[in-house]
Amino acid sequence: MNRLHVAPAQIPQTMRRLSFFQVWPEDSLERLAAGAKIVHLAKSATVARKNEPLESLYVVVSGLIRMFISLPNNMERVLALVGPGESLGEACLILEEACPYHAVAGKDSHVLVVDGMVFRRELGRDITLARRTLERVARRYMECLRDAEICSQRSSVVRVASYLLLFRPEPEAASFTFHLPARKQDVAAKLGLTQETFSRVLGFLDKQGLIQVSGAQIRIEDASRLQQVTTMKDCRETGNGDANLI
Repeated sequence: MNRLHVAPAQIPQTMRRLSFFQVWPEDSLERLAAGAKIVHLAKSATVARKNEPLESLYVVVSGLIRMFISLPNNMERVLALVGPGESLGEACLILEEACPYHAVAGKDSHVLVVDGMVFRRELGRDITLARRTLERVARRYMECLRDAEICSQRSSVVRVASYLLLFRPEPEAASFTFHLPARKQDVAAKLGLTQETFSRVLGFLDKQGLIQVSGAQIRIEDASRLQQVTTMKDCRETGNGDANLI
């Protein structure tokens, strides 16, 4: 990590722009900022290592942080992709336990680093902040359960279809467009797939007229039909562009 030369007065201003700190009162922000710093992380730079103490709260200002665990055969399972305004480290700091995952920069990033002891102390001062932090940790837990359910599907087609529907802005939206939040390699690892399989399934769904793929931009043409794919017992893409139900 390379610490940026940011004037102390600018750190509270940066914090106010981040969604993580929207409900934090000014006096709490000032105390957090007093021991905080903004660092630059080159792509692949380490933020945290599994089984090592985590002594700081990290809030992404720009870029992307990949949280993952290592699997056999040099594979990875991505647990979360942490983008601007999002954070990592709260659970470890609250429980005072070692980090259960690795975290590295998925691209060149800027991260706000807040002293863990100061963070815990501020939570103890304000029950509203403690409740909001609990909600944030609980939401991430629920997202992990959702991801585990998606990855439990045998079919790569069902996994990808389920994932794409997570970006549906409204339950009744018939079509919508979004950008993948990270590289296809990282999204694939989050789904327990290889990048090649993920790209092949996107191409398959595109050929079926369910989606349109343009680089990282995905357009869902018919959300109801895509939803039907997720309810199939199993659906597997074949080399000739057909779907097999097994």
